Amino acid sequence: MPRAPRAGNALPRDSILRTPSLINPTTLVAPTAPVTRTRNATLDLVPSAIFETDAQGQCRYVNRRWQDYAGLSFREALGTGWAAAIHPADRATVVAAWQAAVAAGREFALEFRFLRSDGTILWVAGRASSITGRDGLLTGFMGIVTDVGAVVRERYEQAEQRQFVDAILDIAGTLVCVFDGEGRILRFNRACELLTGYTFDEVRGRLFYEFLVPEAEIAAVREDLARLRPGQLPTQNENNWIMRDGRLRLISWSDACFFDDDGRATHLISTGVDVTDERRAIEAMRGIEAVGTLLATTGPTAESMAAILATLSNRMGYPCLSLFIRRERRFELGAQVGYDERESELDPSSGLVGEVFRTASSASSGDRQIAVPLTADGETVGVLSIESTSETPLTAADVRLIETVAERLAVALVLGRSQQALKERARLFKALNGFAQAAGAMVDETLIAFALLEGIAAVVPHDASWLTAKDRETGRFIVRAVRGEGFDPAADGREVVPGRGPAGRAIQARAVLTERRPGRHPIPPKWTIWNVDAGALVSIPLIHDQTVFGAIVVGRKGSNVEFSELEHEVLTLLGAQAALAASNAQLLAEVRALAIRDPLTGLYNRRHFDGTIDHIIARWRRDRTAAKPISAIMFDLDHFGLLNNTHGHQAGDAVLREFAGILQTRFRSADLVARYGGEEFVVVLDGATVAEAASVAETIRRDLGSRLMRGPDGQELRATVSAGCAEIDPANATRGALIEAADVALFAAKRAGRNRVIVG
Repeated sequence: MPRAPRAGNALPRDSILRTPSLINPTTLVAPTAPVTRTRNATLDLVPSAIFETDAQGQCRYVNRRWQDYAGLSFREALGTGWAAAIHPADRATVVAAWQAAVAAGREFALEFRFLRSDGTILWVAGRASSITGRDGLLTGFMGIVTDVGAVVRERYEQAEQRQFVDAILDIAGTLVCVFDGEGRILRFNRACELLTGYTFDEVRGRLFYEFLVPEAEIAAVREDLARLRPGQLPTQNENNWIMRDGRLRLISWSDACFFDDDGRATHLISTGVDVTDERRAIEAMRGIEAVGTLLATTGPTAESMAAILATLSNRMGYPCLSLFIRRERRFELGAQVGYDERESELDPSSGLVGEVFRTASSASSGDRQIAVPLTADGETVGVLSIESTSETPLTAADVRLIETVAERLAVALVLGRSQQALKERARLFKALNGFAQAAGAMVDETLIAFALLEGIAAVVPHDASWLTAKDRETGRFIVRAVRGEGFDPAADGREVVPGRGPAGRAIQARAVLTERRPGRHPIPPKWTIWNVDAGALVSIPLIHDQTVFGAIVVGRKGSNVEFSELEHEVLTLLGAQAALAASNAQLLAEVRALAIRDPLTGLYNRRHFDGTIDHIIARWRRDRTAAKPISAIMFDLDHFGLLNNTHGHQAGDAVLREFAGILQTRFRSADLVARYGGEEFVVVLDGATVAEAASVAETIRRDLGSRLMRGPDGQELRATVSAGCAEIDPANATRGALIEAADVALFAAKRAGRNRVIVG
């Protein structure tokens, strides 16, 4: 606690009497006239120090108490000698005041210090009044000196206590205000000055609610204060204060009121804490929790990320925000607020945001930008960046808030991605199951290629795809279908060489392959049929029972596109299903072929011929008035039984296959060519006259007759053929009538010596 001044010690520098310029006591000359000493023993007994002077202020009497106070003898005090007892720091002030009082003939009153010869100090209060004679003229002064050391010490103690309290209040972190009963400001500590921008001198004596409280809140503040009662514990309330620059700050107050005996409020002491940022942060976090739930449910969609930044901007007043999200190896801009344009992809090797990605630690650029990482499971999954202006600089509180927000967002983001991944996996595998069912139902070998591409596109979206299939007859790999844009005009039908191009490499490697085209080099080789300079490709071989049926290639165009691990997994399964579908379609085609074709010659069999010719004739009957003619040719190999008996059945089979090959090359795909039985063959030409049929038959006869064939043992074989031709009879347009007419003509050719063509 502060201590009172002790005798022998100088008082503090800011004492009531400031130190004046010293005066030299030797310049105060003693009076030339002898001084009459009042011999009044009674005055010596008085406990107060008494002195008397003449009209010029020259001392002519001091009692014994004065001598004790001053430490001077009676004689030493006479004239101006009394001034030697005054403390040097006070002497000039006391002498000047005394001389002024004497000159004016008025009362003298002053506090000062005696400094005794032993070094002790005594604080006294000196008072003197003028003495006049009967004639009314001034004859002198009579005065008294009183010891006021105790009073002065108490005064200094109080002053020191006030200074101590002031210092405590000024270093206090809370706002401290003292008001009188009307609300006028009596105290306004340093924290109040720093917050509001006002100095204590500017607000002293002003009614606080006239300039600090918003008009809309004044009534509520007055009601809160009116409810205060004597002996009541401090009450809590909140209201906004208006700063000097017009901004509002929310203050949480604790109020204590003092009352007089009549119950009137005399003083109000209020301590407050600025809770503006805390409340804003709470409100922001509530909003973040709400949109965080959305983020955790839907994943990092454009809508959910935009909602997060809008919440921070609206509730915290941040002008510019951006949120970057890590996707595979890229850092994409998820959302932004306040920017005219922001780069869509981040370069993690530069800038403040890039530094945060690299270090996984918060970073700032002065008070203008803050960037904090979104970290989960030791991985930086994103970065939240905030930029402000010089008018609203960012503080350490903003850093703490944004770090808290980032923690919540990182958890929500990971949960959202997990949910999204689960939903995507469920969607993909549901689509995969649908694809498998649809692929299993694909039986038409001519349509299955494009159908498979359409089905895969419905499961894994992409920009283009093509299917390469193995030709059963030649063993070559041919592009059977393309889907999308950017293909060469002649892509469909092009041969794919194993080991070359995306499909060829997958076929050779018998594995799913991934390729990226960065867009920095020309499009490679002719083996690539999709003309894009930047993109990502996945090539899936179609393998079933260790047999490679072909490959499917899917592509996405763009410099930053790729296929996820889950999509690779699904594409692999799609490839397996597609290979199974292709194998089943091929097997079904082979089974169908066995049912309608002759296994030795590959031509249609008798059963298929009978059914098909009935359809041809039925159509001819419907369009009879405009129908074109229908002709039939019956072929029979001459002396085929003898050939079998002479050279064996294997030689006969060789001749049959050779003749079937001639028929397949000489007739159109629209013509119906079949092995009718044994060595007999029949051809129906839809839209041809009998003369045209005979011409073709003659060409075939000559072709066979000119060929040298060899049997299984290498023996030379030759054969001839007879043919009968007929045209449909409008009067008897039936299968039986047409075939019978051709058969009659054939019989005529045989009777005429064989190896000839007869028209019936």
